[in-house]
Amino acid sequence: MARRSKSLMEAAGARRFVLTTVNVEATKLLRVVEEICDRYPPDGDLRFVRYLLRMVVLATGEKHKQDEI
Repeated sequence: MARRSKSLMEAAGARRFVLTTVNVEATKLLRVVEEICDRYPPDGDLRFVRYLLRMVVLATGEKHKQDEI
């Protein structure tokens, strides 16, 4: 396996990038799932997905805010 000689970004920058990207994308998915739940009666699977997305959004949002402090 070939290794790069130099990383494209430092560890802190990479961590912030991942947390921000995951937070933004999970927020978008959460909006879609909540819209579907509002229009149609949600089943157990959709409720569980909504719960998981809320957890991801909260967790990545908190981590991102802590990194900015």
